[in-house]
Amino acid sequence: MKRDQKNARQLRIDAKEALTLFARGENGSMTVFACFMILIMLMIGGIGVDLMRNEMERTRLQAVADRAVLAAADMDQTIDAEAVVRDYFEKSGLGEHVANVVIDPGANYRIVTVDAGSSMNTQFMHSLGVATLPVYATATAEERVPKVEISLVLDISGSMRFSGRMDALRPAATNFINTVLKGNDTAKTSVTLVPYAGQTNPGPFMFNRLNGNRYDVDPLDEDMGGIPEALSHGLLPAGAAGGEGSDENVRYVYPNVSSCLDIGSDGFSTASLPSGALYPQTAHFMNWNIAAGVMDWGWCPQDQTSIRYLQNDADALNGLITNMRMHDGTGTHYAMKWAVAMLDPSSRSDVTALINAGLAAPDFAGRPADYSDDETVKYIVLMTDGQITEQVRPIDTMHTKNPTKELNNRTSDRERITNASTNIGSFFEQCNLAKQMSPRGIVIYTIAFEAPGTPEQQMKDCATSESHFFAADGASISNVFQAIARQINQLRLTQ
Repeated sequence: MKRDQKNARQLRIDAKEALTLFARGENGSMTVFACFMILIMLMIGGIGVDLMRNEMERTRLQAVADRAVLAAADMDQTIDAEAVVRDYFEKSGLGEHVANVVIDPGANYRIVTVDAGSSMNTQFMHSLGVATLPVYATATAEERVPKVEISLVLDISGSMRFSGRMDALRPAATNFINTVLKGNDTAKTSVTLVPYAGQTNPGPFMFNRLNGNRYDVDPLDEDMGGIPEALSHGLLPAGAAGGEGSDENVRYVYPNVSSCLDIGSDGFSTASLPSGALYPQTAHFMNWNIAAGVMDWGWCPQDQTSIRYLQNDADALNGLITNMRMHDGTGTHYAMKWAVAMLDPSSRSDVTALINAGLAAPDFAGRPADYSDDETVKYIVLMTDGQITEQVRPIDTMHTKNPTKELNNRTSDRERITNASTNIGSFFEQCNLAKQMSPRGIVIYTIAFEAPGTPEQQMKDCATSESHFFAADGASISNVFQAIARQINQLRLTQ
């Protein structure tokens, strides 16, 4: 009996101790907290997954929107712009997500905006009461064909005959013209084509308008270089005897077949056209030996290779490029003078006169635009294959040897009117004037065509920036002109 009571007492003590130990024990007390933390982490991870999925959907929608508006804003696009946008979304399986398409068309621009949106079902956040997440995308693309004024300046000096340079230049320049005068660009783009050799010929109309002073009409036999007076500027007095030639019924005269103005060095300090009281005509002469068959006689290009003003007829411009003839000398400063002047607003009345005379396109009345005109961009594209040289002239403008014998072989008959250094200075005066015009200057692209050394450096220094300068050879000249044309016609994503 006593043993049983003792055992019962011990059991009570053991139970009490066990209960005490259990109450005081800490093993397993973190289980509830750990479960709570795991649940929180799962929820945060789930939110992250839903947000990542949402961003992936938004990125996909944005990429389609960007591509769609770029294609629709292209002004060469013949399909309706809104139809292009919607077709892009349909082909991507997102057609129902297009909320709004806005097309802003203009004569020289197109702006396309698309808003797209959808919702995405969540996988984890719905347990927090967020069943869907919005997916938005918006994009705007603009192609703006500004009113573009271009002076395209091409070297036609005798050295262009070497290594097939002229043969490579013609198609390259033609492709440039075809690119900048393509589609909707044509109505807003004027091109003044400036061929140059030792001098630059503005043509008979501008020669007269700017007070050019032609040399006299004198008889000269055909075998001494005389030409029929009908082919020359000016006629002999009625009844006067002319030079003799193969046609006894024709009076032959000293050739007057070009129209260059001899502008003094002081004429390069402004961007305007020559405005002196009287400018002497550049004589009809050659300095270096002529390459018969590929060159025409003259330091000043003959009238058929004179400047073409503010044109948007690609065929007419390409016709000159195809038929222009090489001449003597490299007077790049003269060419730059004319290129800048025909982009300067001070020439507006002269352009009006050219239009009235049928020598510039009527579309371009009111040009050159002001430099402050936000809708107009002005460019000069200048190509040369040689460095700027001194300017020489025959001492006697009407020397009978001038039409047939080069001055290089008659050193006692010639004089230097400006040295190379002076002419280079005149060239850079014009480059700097063009770039520094306020509030926005003329963009100058330059090309050194197989012309390393000094001419290449001159072109680099004249260009708007180093990225606007190109060195080219026969294999790359076409690509260079195309690259410049593409930059002029660039399309940009604006948002």
